[in-house]
Amino acid sequence: MKKPRELHMVHNSPLKKKLITDKSIHFFVSICWLAYFSTYLGRLNYSASMNDLVHSGFITKPQAGMIGTGFFFCYGTGQLISGFLGDRISPRIMGFVGIASSSIINLCVYFAKDGTAVMILWGLNGLAQSLIWSPIIKILSDRLSRESCKKACISMSTTVAVGTLSAYLMSAVIIALIGWRYVFFASFLIVGIISIVWLIAIGKVEKEADAYGILDEEKDSNSQKTTDVSRKSTWKVFVAAGLIPISICIIIQGILKDGVTAWVPTYISEIFRLGSVTSILTTIILPIINLSGVYVANYVNYRYFRNEVKTSGACFAVASISLVLLVLIGKFNVILAALLLAFTTTGMIGVNTMFISLIPLYFSKMGKVSTITGILNSLAYAGSAISSYGIGYLAEKYGWNITIALWLVLAIVGVFVCIAVKGVWEHYTKNS
Repeated sequence: MKKPRELHMVHNSPLKKKLITDKSIHFFVSICWLAYFSTYLGRLNYSASMNDLVHSGFITKPQAGMIGTGFFFCYGTGQLISGFLGDRISPRIMGFVGIASSSIINLCVYFAKDGTAVMILWGLNGLAQSLIWSPIIKILSDRLSRESCKKACISMSTTVAVGTLSAYLMSAVIIALIGWRYVFFASFLIVGIISIVWLIAIGKVEKEADAYGILDEEKDSNSQKTTDVSRKSTWKVFVAAGLIPISICIIIQGILKDGVTAWVPTYISEIFRLGSVTSILTTIILPIINLSGVYVANYVNYRYFRNEVKTSGACFAVASISLVLLVLIGKFNVILAALLLAFTTTGMIGVNTMFISLIPLYFSKMGKVSTITGILNSLAYAGSAISSYGIGYLAEKYGWNITIALWLVLAIVGVFVCIAVKGVWEHYTKNS
């Protein structure tokens, strides 16, 4: 006869046992990292190929922007649903459905006949990929101690830079050899394999945790307090934590991270008269430098500020200085321009790490990690959606100088909003 399983209930769901061995934790985090890394191969392949699609006549520049906007709009909208579901259903199944669906959609793009078909498919890809980030953060929070989870989330943030670098490198090589369609076929194969790895490996990890893991002692000893806290409405939590003004910063970083990254190859091609492959390869400077943004922002936050909002304000300041220099001297040298754009997006990677990876962890006791993650990530990609079409429109109608000037204004706004709200966030984190 089986021994009854003891359940420790929080927010109508059992507390999960935590992994305890370093080997299991490293394996678990590696699988989560690989899963989210795959999403960049299945989405930034379009950004990397966009210049070639436009120059080949397959799509127009405004249409190229609309395709990117469609992806980000669907991704952002899907994040709201994903965040809600991630706190209620299996993160393992949600992640698999999202990764596998993105793989299949990339295969469909390989066979697409025109830009309209790509627009529809890329919107569906946005919905598919929206099912991945929130459940990953949720399962990390469920299966790791608080300190291990923070370290894991920092590691997860590196997927942005490594994924971008890999997507652009892969795309440049494939376009040079056999053409842009095969970029999407390669993504179909790689992302599809990773979806199967995720499904099998996470199942193994969960079984090991349930069999040999331990319950979080802090949560266990304060289960009644945790249950009471979890009853607070998401809206009240949002207001008390200062997340409404923080949302403005999140939207801005979405514009200055994904939007700028998507249009850099086209910017470099048009300003410096370079071919598609050369422009893509030059753009690789961005993710190489971006990788430092994750660790520098985390170090500065841990060593000096101890306040994610204050650290984000410093990151916006770095982006502002870089954009001022881009306006003044960036046009004289392609490498210099690429470096300044890299420092801009690196600052935004730092903001993304603070707001999207670390802030949601403060709401774990409330059972709202996935919900808060979904809402904040949705806002980030609302900014991405605005910028994907908006940057193309501005660049075509008013030129790149006006477009970059607007980026600068947004970065400065980010600095001042962070200054205004840093005290609210500090008060909330000390008293919650």
